[in-house]
Amino acid sequence: MSRYREQFAELRETQRRLREISCTATSSRQVVSVTVGHGGVVRDVKFPSSAYKRLTPAELSAAVVKTITDAQQQAAREAAAVVAPTLPEGVDAEQMFTGDLDLQRVLRATQREPRK
Repeated sequence: MSRYREQFAELRETQRRLREISCTATSSRQVVSVTVGHGGVVRDVKFPSSAYKRLTPAELSAAVVKTITDAQQQAAREAAAVVAPTLPEGVDAEQMFTGDLDLQRVLRATQREPRK
């Protein structure tokens, strides 16, 4: 029961740390600044200068999308760092958050490991 309580407390701490993730990316030329939270949820978009006024709609759109993507990638890396210690050996946390993790390979590897 004490091990269960420990694991539950660790899980709650991991969840708290994930909720606190906040990453901000700023585009080149200070056109746009985007802040995202865990899961890549956009929390804020700012235009720190009037540089956006000199862009065409397509250029502004591209800058916003790229900056959102940059912030989301930062948040995914932070989330991976939080979760990595809780994952089985050999599981790449960053690949898990980007969707690039080959679950079949992980399952095959864990099936080959001797039971402890």
